[in-house]
Formats: sequence, C-alpha cells, structure tokens
Amino acid sequence: MNLGIGRRRNALFLILPIVAVAVIGFGFALDRWVVVGDIETVPEPAAISPPAPTTPPASQTEVDDAHFEALFARGIAGLRAGKPDQAAAAFEAAQILNPRVPALHANLGFARLALGKINAAIESFETSTNLRPAQANAYFGLAEAWEKQGDLEQALGAMRTFVHLTPEDDPFRRRAFSAIWEWEQALGRLPSNAAEAVQAETGGQAGARGQDLLSVDLNRLDGGSDTFARFIGKTVILNVWATWCAPCRVELPSLQRLSKKLDPTRYAVVGLSTDEDPDYVREFLRDVGVDYPNYLDSGRDITYGILKIESYPQTLLIRPDGSIVQQIVGARAWDEPGMIANITGAQ
Repeated sequence: MNLGIGRRRNALFLILPIVAVAVIGFGFALDRWVVVGDIETVPEPAAISPPAPTTPPASQTEVDDAHFEALFARGIAGLRAGKPDQAAAAFEAAQILNPRVPALHANLGFARLALGKINAAIESFETSTNLRPAQANAYFGLAEAWEKQGDLEQALGAMRTFVHLTPEDDPFRRRAFSAIWEWEQALGRLPSNAAEAVQAETGGQAGARGQDLLSVDLNRLDGGSDTFARFIGKTVILNVWATWCAPCRVELPSLQRLSKKLDPTRYAVVGLSTDEDPDYVREFLRDVGVDYPNYLDSGRDITYGILKIESYPQTLLIRPDGSIVQQIVGARAWDEPGMIANITGAQ
C-alpha cells in the first residue's frame, strides 16, 4: 500500500516537470502568437526622419568677413551721400578687420581728402598702391592730394600714372587730362613745338645736363662701376625709379618689353635706382623679370645733384651725343607703338 503510494508519488514527481515545461513552452508559444497575430492591428510606428539640418555656427573668419563687407558698403554709401566723416569712420573700422584690401585704403583716402586731412589721405593712397601697384583710382586721389599740398611735380606723376592704367572709356580720364594740362600750364610746360618741348621738360638745361652725365660714374648692382660714356652712340632711355615707388613698379615690365623690341646696337634701356641696398634691388629685378642694365644712386648724386629729379618715376630720353631731348614724368606703357615711335624719332 505504501509502496503504491510511493510509486504514485514518484510518478507525480516525474509528471510535474513535464507539465511545467509544457506550460512554459505554451506560454512562449502564446506570447509569440499574440505578437504575430496582432501585427496587423498594431499601429505603425511614427516614421523616423533624419534630424533637420542645422546651420553650423559661423566661424570667426566668416563673421569678420561679413562685418568687413557691411562696413565697406557703409563707407561707400557715406561717400556717395557726401558724408566723408561717416565714410572715414566706416573704412577705418573695416581696416582693423582686414588691412590688406587696396580698394579700402583708396576709398579711405578719398574720405580723408574730403575732410581736409591731406597727409592722412596721401598715406592711405600710398598704402593702396603699395598693396596693389595697379590700383588706378588711388593714383587719381594721390594726384589731387599732392596738388593740395602744392607739389605739382608729384601730382603730375600720379595723374599720368592714372591715365596710363585706365582704359580710354574711363569716365575720369577727361578730368585727368584737364588736370594735367592745368598743372603743366602752371609749371610753364605747354610747348608749341618740339624745340620748346625740350626746353620746357628740361628747364632749358638739356645740353648742360647731358654733358654732365658723360663723365658720371654709374654704380653697378654687383659692386663694380661703369661710366655713362659707355652708352654714347646710342639713344638711351634712362629710367629713374625706386623699389618702394608703386608707379615705378607698374611700368618696369613695359620697359623690359621695350628693351627687347629695340635694336640693341642703337638703343639702350637703362635703370637708375635710388634704393640703398644693391642686393635687394638685384633680387627685386630678378623677381620682376628685368634684365636690362640697372645702376644704384643711393646718395642721389645723379638723380638730384645733376638731373634735379625729386619725384619718381621719371625717364630721360637721351640722344647718342649725350644730350637730353625729353624728360617724362610718371609711368608710361613704354612698349606701345606711340612711345616707340617717339623714341625712334629722337635719334
């Protein structure tokens, strides 16, 4: 009897785990069925969209550029509205953000010029041309500033450079030519013929100064020396210049091209720099691509002592006998047909 109960108990113990496993398994199956069976009734999850693109924060450079452009535009508007004080303030603020924009300095120069700050205007115009030697409007402003200073020689050189750099349809060329005519008249330089032109351009001392040049020692950039007499028998185009002179840098390439177009047995393009460091001048000329003869006149013994030249660039056209036939102030396009005809007609 007890044995039977024990057997039933043992059987129960065997059955219970099986039932438990079955129930658990059914539960798993039921759970799976509920998920699968209800899949059509479960609402679709909300579509997951990529996050909306956000504008990245502007860099400090972008902020500064935008601020610079706004200030520059404000300055131009001030000039156009006849408010040079507002224009100058805007340009000066823009200058702090970016001091290397040639047009900025040119327009600041015009604002300062309108305010009567002549020296500051000259500084702005010269900064503009130093940053970009071909910044034409800066030369126009520089010419007007030098006129107000009473230096018509400097004014002429700057205005002629403006004319050289601008196309024929530039609306300011007419005013530029009028100014040149007026200043030349004030300096007594309105000749009616070629003979008078020589006298006017050279102050009547062409022959004397030409003879003085014949015995001059020319200091080569390599430390040696030549005498000007080595060029006797040729028509010489003697260009007086300096590395710091923006109009000079403008015209150097055309002088180089001129030197290649002229017959070397009859003509010589020669440079005379008033710089002090021959090594720097030599490197500068190499960078520009100039290879015609250049000499140094650091003490200005020739440029001022003999030639009385105070502004740059100036170019002397010297006949084969050493006499000076023309003295040309300001930059020119030396390889243009008209200039070449002028040179070849001087021989």
